Amino acid sequence: MASDLSQETLKKLLSFQTELISAKPEVPYLLNLITNRCLVLTEAEGVVFELLEDNDLVYRATAGVASSQIGLRIPMEKSFSGLSIQSNQTLYCADSELDPRVNLMACRKVGLRSMVVQPLIYDSNIIGVLKVYSKNPNSFSEKTCSILELLSGSMSATLNNANRWADSDKSIQNLSYLASHDPLTGILNRSAFYDNLRRQLNLAKQGLFHVGVALFDLDGLKFVNDNYGHQAGDHFIIQFVNQLSAHTSESETLARLGGDEFGFVYSTEEPPESIFFRMETMAKNSEGSFEFEMNHLELKTSVGVAVSPVDGFEPETLVNIADTRLYEQKRSKKKIV
Repeated sequence: MASDLSQETLKKLLSFQTELISAKPEVPYLLNLITNRCLVLTEAEGVVFELLEDNDLVYRATAGVASSQIGLRIPMEKSFSGLSIQSNQTLYCADSELDPRVNLMACRKVGLRSMVVQPLIYDSNIIGVLKVYSKNPNSFSEKTCSILELLSGSMSATLNNANRWADSDKSIQNLSYLASHDPLTGILNRSAFYDNLRRQLNLAKQGLFHVGVALFDLDGLKFVNDNYGHQAGDHFIIQFVNQLSAHTSESETLARLGGDEFGFVYSTEEPPESIFFRMETMAKNSEGSFEFEMNHLELKTSVGVAVSPVDGFEPETLVNIADTRLYEQKRSKKKIV
C-alpha cells in the first residue's frame, strides 16, 4: 500500500503525523487541523470529519467546499459512512448517482458525486469517519484510499488521547462534548451552532413560530490584544460570554463562532419586531466596564439579526443576512465616532 505512494507524498504524510503528535490536545483544533491537512494531501474539493453521536454522524469539522455544511447531521443507518464503520473498511464511491450503497438524497444535498470514507476506530471505540469528496464523478484513486488508511491510526489515537487528557484534567464527559464546545469559554462552538440552527429551522417548518438568529461581534478586542496582551483579550471574551449567558435560557443556543464572533439562536411565537428588540437589548446588557490587572477596559458589542421565515429558510442565508446587518451597525458606529 505505502509502496504505491511517491517519496514526496510519504514525506508529507510523515510531516502531518508529526504535526498531529505535537499539536495542542484540544479536540476542535485537532478536527480542523485534520480536515484542512487532508484537503491538501488528498487534493479533494471537500473534506468532512463526521463524529458519531448516538445514531447520527455529525459534521463537526469541514474544509473546502464542505465548509458550508458544518453542523450537518445525518442518520448513520443506510449511509455510506455508516457502512464504512460497520465494515471497518475504507470505501470508495466513484459516482453517487450510480452506487446503490449511498444515501442518494444526502449526497445530492451535500453536492457530492464521488468520495472516499475512512472509518476512525481506536481500540474498538468508534470515533467516526473522515470523508473526502468531489462534486465530480471518478475523482479519486487507490492513492487517496492509501493516504487515508495510513493516516487513520494516528488520527484516531490523537483524538482518543485528547479525549483522555481532557477527561482527566477537566472532568469533561466525552469526545462529542469536546467537539461541540469552545475550549476557552465552555459554550457551544461553530459546528454545534449550525447543528442546532438546522434543527430549529426543521421544527419551525412544522409549526407557527419564528427562528431568530443573532450574530454578536466584540468591539475593540484587537485593541485589547495589542495593548494588554492575549491573556487580557481572553478575559475580555469570557466577560462578554458571562454577561450574555445571564440573559440566555437553557432552550436557547449561545455559541462562539470563532475569534470575537458569537451566534445566538432561539425560537419564539413573538413577531419579528420583538425579536430585533430583544437582541438589541441583549447586546446593550452585555456591555460594561471591568478591571484586568489594574487596567480599565470597556466592553462594547455590535449585533446583527435575521429572522426566519421573513429573511429566509436556510441556515447560510440567515447567517449571511445577520452578518451583513452586524457590519452595517459597526460602520454606523464608526461614523458616529
